[in-house]
Amino acid sequence: MPIDHQIQQKAHSFSVSFRQKIAVTFTLLIVFIMLVSVYLVTIQIKHTSLGRAEESGRLLGRMIALAMGEDIVRGNFQGIDYALREFVKLNKIEYCLILDNQGRIISSTHPNTHGKYFSDGWSRAALFSSDLSIRRATAGKRPVYDTSVPIVIGGKRYGLIRAGFTIDEEYAHIRNLLTYNLSLGLILILIGIFIAYGISATLLSPLNSILQSIESMSHGDYSYKAIVRSSDEFGELASSFNRLASILHDKETTSNFITRKIFEHSPELASRNFSGKTVHAVILHLELHRFNSFIERSSPSEAVDTLNRFFAQTTEIIARANGLVDKLGDCFITAIFPINKNDAWPAQLRAGFAALSVRNNLNIFNFKAAQLGLEEINMRSGLSCGNVIIGHIGTRSRSDFAAIGPVLTNARSAAGHSNRNNFFQPIGDQAFNSAARDYLLFKPLIMPDESHEGSDYFTITGFSNIAYFCERLKTVSGKGAVSICQALGLTGTSEGLNQLIKLIEDKDFGFRTDAIRSISPFMFQQNAQAVDFLKKLATTTDNPEFKSVAVSILGMSRSQTLADFFSEMFNDPDDRVRANAIEAYIPLDVADKRDRLKSLLNDPAPRVCANALLGLWLADDQQTLNCLYDLLKSDSSGKRASAAFAVYFLSAARKFRRLFPAYCEQPGLATMQIVESIFRRLLLMLESQENSERLQALRAIGRVADTDSREFVIKMLEEETDPEIINLGHSIISEWERSSGAQTEAPRPRSRD
Repeated sequence: MPIDHQIQQKAHSFSVSFRQKIAVTFTLLIVFIMLVSVYLVTIQIKHTSLGRAEESGRLLGRMIALAMGEDIVRGNFQGIDYALREFVKLNKIEYCLILDNQGRIISSTHPNTHGKYFSDGWSRAALFSSDLSIRRATAGKRPVYDTSVPIVIGGKRYGLIRAGFTIDEEYAHIRNLLTYNLSLGLILILIGIFIAYGISATLLSPLNSILQSIESMSHGDYSYKAIVRSSDEFGELASSFNRLASILHDKETTSNFITRKIFEHSPELASRNFSGKTVHAVILHLELHRFNSFIERSSPSEAVDTLNRFFAQTTEIIARANGLVDKLGDCFITAIFPINKNDAWPAQLRAGFAALSVRNNLNIFNFKAAQLGLEEINMRSGLSCGNVIIGHIGTRSRSDFAAIGPVLTNARSAAGHSNRNNFFQPIGDQAFNSAARDYLLFKPLIMPDESHEGSDYFTITGFSNIAYFCERLKTVSGKGAVSICQALGLTGTSEGLNQLIKLIEDKDFGFRTDAIRSISPFMFQQNAQAVDFLKKLATTTDNPEFKSVAVSILGMSRSQTLADFFSEMFNDPDDRVRANAIEAYIPLDVADKRDRLKSLLNDPAPRVCANALLGLWLADDQQTLNCLYDLLKSDSSGKRASAAFAVYFLSAARKFRRLFPAYCEQPGLATMQIVESIFRRLLLMLESQENSERLQALRAIGRVADTDSREFVIKMLEEETDPEIINLGHSIISEWERSSGAQTEAPRPRSRD
């Protein structure tokens, strides 16, 4: 099962079980309270009914003694029987008897009992009691309070009265109580379930986010970040996990440098005894073509930034292909892929995949650079295969692990032919062609004055067995599935495109978004089938993520015919789709581009406004800075946040960032008044009550300000409670400290009143 589906199912099952536990807990608590209340009230009703029965018995005995005392003394039982029958007509009296001092019934409401004796223990004890006796009994299968009251006339005892008072009223009270409790309990249970789900939703939202982050980390994906907006313990826990993910990601990348790997797998080489080790491996050599000319045409900051971004992305691709970086030069990278028969994916295949992936990534790198008005770069790549020697190279005072051998020279020589015909495709030598022909497709590279059969170098054009990759999709992990999707796109063939289309249309495939992104190589080829498919997908799908990604990939084609299509997407309800449509629309030559972009400045989504301003900036619109400043001083908090994000976004463009004093490369050059006003507005936004304003302003300041703004950020962090802003502020301060060499610790945030 795909990894993201596993994560979603685990999070869902966790949520369901947690909600069930809280709901059951609330239900059991309510039921317990109901049972206790019923028990206590029932006991109270019994005591009250018993008290009423005692009072009624005393009253009845007193009435009979006063009203029929003379008849009792004279033995006028006929009059007594008549009086008792009249008493029984009362609803609360079930029966009434008069007994003499020996326990014989002398008068009764049941004539057939005359002359009988009561022989049970309670009745005998009641004969000799000087006070009222009472018990619970049954009469005709009906529960009653059986009372015995002595008849005392003139100080002399003449017998006793036995009367049965019904308990129907008590039972009616208990039944009503049970009915009320049941109804109230059901209402409370429903309220409790709603409360349980409400509480669980509050608790589960951050817990699920953290759980997904943990699951992603357990599968080697450190890109997922736990997003928790609260500033409580959950927010701190999410921030800790995000920092842990970044640390582990950095360590994993570092571990793919050969020094760390050799140290772990060959401890004997760590003793600095200068002993070497032979490793059979594939060598991938990547170098930037004519980068020195790029340096001469660019500023120092742009040259360094470009080189660092290229190195960061390229080493990441090599690491994902399980390659080891041997050397990082001024404009080249050498990677080693040790050949191991136990590898799930052969080293030759992984090296070829890395070479093709780096080439496609460079196309995307150049596409984004062109969007920001930056210069594009080119790269050459070569591969070779054979034995390399790895060991400590250097002196005892300064040495490191490194690889040496003719195979590295062969890979560099192969890379030297990569720019032939300006295709810049990966080139493999004869040794690599022999070792990888079962996995990769090659095309002989024709040299000048050289026949087709005599070529020593081969262009890598794709993968040899696409059906095998498709079959492996059923069993590979999540990262493997994404890599296979990328491989299908890197083939650049109609077969690979058709397979990607099948995966995208398969609703059960868990990596459809990655499959859409994998179509990007066909966009650089201007493939008509791929363009038509993505247009159809963007207009028919109900999934906003699929639509936004499809629009973004379509933009890489830079096709003028798509201008109207992108402009139609400006009205899409999803802000991601609108932002990507603007991004794709910017490089196109359209007559009314400026007017259309200006109309989008009122969009509530920050990224949409930022892209519109970027388009105006790259179109040399003279009013761009004024529009940006007007948004920053707007009465709408959303517009101010959008403008701050636009500053952050635009600062990636060299021409824009140079306007700010911190990045101005001409000392003493006066800063434009509008730029100073923009910067002051950003500083004021740090004091806003809206989290979005402070966050976007802090992002922009971190990108365009210098260390002189450190005090403003520190002051904000002293009162800040939002964990995302706190993490961003500390990251910006740390970056400033590294650039200036300062080691002052940033203040710890505290809660607001």
